[in-house]
Amino acid sequence: MITEDYVSFEVAKLLKEKGFDEKCQCSYRKKLVNNKIVDEEELFISANLMLTNSELENKPYGHIVYCSTPTLQMAMKWLRNTFYLEIYPFHDAIQESNDWWYRIEYHSKGCSLIKDESDAIYKTYEQACEAAIKYCLENLI
Repeated sequence: MITEDYVSFEVAKLLKEKGFDEKCQCSYRKKLVNNKIVDEEELFISANLMLTNSELENKPYGHIVYCSTPTLQMAMKWLRNTFYLEIYPFHDAIQESNDWWYRIEYHSKGCSLIKDESDAIYKTYEQACEAAIKYCLENLI
């Protein structure tokens, strides 16, 4: 069965801070208690309700912080289309392992390598994508 892979809450918050405002079917929410965020994070799926971060902020949801939650592919596409940052996850087939790593390239009027994370090892494709997205948001934008 194929399932969607969503960015983590931490990455969703970074995306929001960096201007991500695309319609997403899912959003994270954290409850506020005495103006402090409770440690519980919830993935809230809005059936047939596609909302952007700015639309979520304008809704009266009470004491809950919302953050739209894209899939890994949506976040990677947004980075590519907005900032010309292309993420390439690679499977380490040479050593016949199940490890993954990533490369980030900047594509605007040519191509330049930004980061080659071939020394880092991630156990899944999704972990490699998440790490690359987070690196872009924290260091390149």
